[in-house]
Amino acid sequence: MRRFRLDDDRYSTISRYVVATAAAIVAIVLAAVHLAEIADAVGTSLAWVYAIVSPLIVGGLAAILLYPGVKWFARRLGRVPLLSGREKLRHVLGVLLVCVCFVLALSVLVALLLSVITGSIHRIRFENLESLAQYLAYGADGLYRWLIRLTTSLGVPPDDVNAALEHAETFVFGDGDGLGQTLTKGVTAVRNAASTMVFAAIFAVYLMVDAPHLASYWNGVLRSLMGERGYGRFAEFRADVVFAFTGYMRGQFIDAVLVGLMVGVSLTVVGVDFAPVIGIATGIGNLIPYIGPIVSYVLTVAVCVVNGDIGRLVVAAAVLLVIQFVDGQVINPKILSDSVEVHPILVLVALTAGGRLGGVLGMFIAVPCAALAKIYFEKFVAWRRRMRVGGGGGTGADAGTSGDGGTGADAHERGGGTASCEDTSTAVDIKGDVP
Repeated sequence: MRRFRLDDDRYSTISRYVVATAAAIVAIVLAAVHLAEIADAVGTSLAWVYAIVSPLIVGGLAAILLYPGVKWFARRLGRVPLLSGREKLRHVLGVLLVCVCFVLALSVLVALLLSVITGSIHRIRFENLESLAQYLAYGADGLYRWLIRLTTSLGVPPDDVNAALEHAETFVFGDGDGLGQTLTKGVTAVRNAASTMVFAAIFAVYLMVDAPHLASYWNGVLRSLMGERGYGRFAEFRADVVFAFTGYMRGQFIDAVLVGLMVGVSLTVVGVDFAPVIGIATGIGNLIPYIGPIVSYVLTVAVCVVNGDIGRLVVAAAVLLVIQFVDGQVINPKILSDSVEVHPILVLVALTAGGRLGGVLGMFIAVPCAALAKIYFEKFVAWRRRMRVGGGGGTGADAGTSGDGGTGADAHERGGGTASCEDTSTAVDIKGDVP
């Protein structure tokens, strides 16, 4: 290259770029050709990762919700003379007591469900089941005749309609393959859910027991990697996130309990069978947006139709409509606003926007995100106020960590809990003593 007066380093660099560009183009073309296989492999990998990570996520959420109870028991056990100076033992006993209380509550709930079901099953009148079967058969025959008339008017031959119906019948009742596959998938889903719950319980117990050690270890690691200033900002942001999401989960749980009680008591007054079961199922479903009302209506319709209580069904449906309206417009926004300290109007706006943008998942995270936005808006306002009066400097990112008092972190420090970074050996003490 020197013979031709060319710069070896320069043209070597150009050659490397050319080779890299050509390799990138070939890789993109190959990826486009095998896009379906790549997407299938990525989906399989993500499903495998999710199957592994989901118990840890569920267990972590359970530990976050139950950990305040652990701290409460540990403080009460500190009053016992034998345990006053044994902090680690008090912590382990607190975890044990929380687990015992949870198992007892779950046992009482299951016992209540079984007693209601076994005590009410004799009320089912089997003659009503026979009448219901005859009514369904008559309705199906009328629906078939109406479908034939409609498709004939649209120019679709009746033979094609019959072939489609026979295919559907074969899928459901024919050789049992379609129904068998559905049942197999259902059994697999139940088995996977049970496995996830078992491992999640194990993870939750371990996380609660080792919470002080884990928090101390990871705080030290993050402090070393991020430095004091970066770690202080991260600790404050973590405190904000934990406050918003745990507050939302706590409020949603309270709302679910109230709705379950209202539905169970109201349907009992109306005279609907299995009213306590419907109330409990509605409360559990109400933890997820949209699911609670669906569960209450479906179970109420099923029970009333089986018993032939159509008039009672109308009254029960009206009662459920009133309960869901009051909960959606008054109770739920008020409870969530108190839990995350956001105005009820903002809660309604966040739920509406989250539902429009992200469906059920959007509604689930909308309120915590609104709480975070409100917290950081207050921090920005506090920082601007200090800048105007000359009481502090820094940047907007330092609004919660610099200057004098009255920062945004103090605005949501609800009676204790700070994002301290003074001691590497201790965990960051945030709202609710979350691990």
